[in-house]
Amino acid sequence: MPKSQIGEIVVDYIKSMTSDFNNRTLARKIVQENPHVFEQTENEIERVRNRIRQYRGASGELDRRDFKTKYWVREEKKVSEYMADYLAKGEENDTPSIWYLPPHLNKVLILSDIHIPYHVYDAVMAALDYGMQQGVDAIYLNGDIVDFKDISRWDKEPDAIRLHDEIDMVREFLQGLAGIGLPVFYKLGNHEDRWQKKIMRDAPEFAKLDALKLENVLGLNDLGIELIASGTRAQFGNLTVIHGHEFGETLFSPVNPARGLFLRAKSSILSGHYHQRSQHGEANIMGEETRCYSTGCLCDLTPKYRPFAFTKWKHGAAIVEVNPDKTFQVFNFEIKEGQIIY
Repeated sequence: MPKSQIGEIVVDYIKSMTSDFNNRTLARKIVQENPHVFEQTENEIERVRNRIRQYRGASGELDRRDFKTKYWVREEKKVSEYMADYLAKGEENDTPSIWYLPPHLNKVLILSDIHIPYHVYDAVMAALDYGMQQGVDAIYLNGDIVDFKDISRWDKEPDAIRLHDEIDMVREFLQGLAGIGLPVFYKLGNHEDRWQKKIMRDAPEFAKLDALKLENVLGLNDLGIELIASGTRAQFGNLTVIHGHEFGETLFSPVNPARGLFLRAKSSILSGHYHQRSQHGEANIMGEETRCYSTGCLCDLTPKYRPFAFTKWKHGAAIVEVNPDKTFQVFNFEIKEGQIIY
């Protein structure tokens, strides 16, 4: 390419730029953005760099003209404005969404960590019967209702229940809940997340198929059960309800889960996930109280991978009652041998 043509391109770039890239950076930019003009080689970049140096006055008097002062005295600007030409924008996730308990509902049974097919029938039935006796007007499934062990990263047992059977069992359970006649809400937990992770890991091309969305696989729409996405923050008046995996896996040891929730949330909150019934409350100097709770589970307390889990894990669930002024009461109850412990 003639030197004059290179010079024209360099001049155009210099006139249009708002930041003074160094010579090599500008040369690389020019070469990469004009592949039909320049060879994509280091030698070509060096040739363009030399031409830039001539125009900028770094290589003798040749072709300095007025570029030395007119175009290359940096204007006063904020560092952030200058750096914007050198640093690409990072990726950010959207702020976690918030789900609000519908205002016509004020007494909700919260069930967490059933882990079908590793559920304990007597514990599940005791929680449901007790909720109905107390006059709840909705049921909130707070994550890990299904286990999905067959698609987890953990070692598989040869006699484990297979995925299709597990899904059938969950569908039957949800069909029974829908038949009770109360609104049912299903918040996804970390075990439900295994479904999408499996697809993205092994068959990402299927990720956008509606038929493979978990709500369709489990038949939630057909049953009138509202799905609440994993990571969503639910508000029951002034009480936040989460599954618990949102804060990570190692945050609450050695303190109890409710105390750990207090340290991280700094707000009244209830979670499942830890399979432990606990609560913690503190008031600030203004007398405003923060109350935190973790609920028990409804699954096997002696799983093969952790046979002595029963020393900490407990069966349980919770009833949350929300008042018109958004204050709340929580009855975080334990279940032992199918009986409610007050």
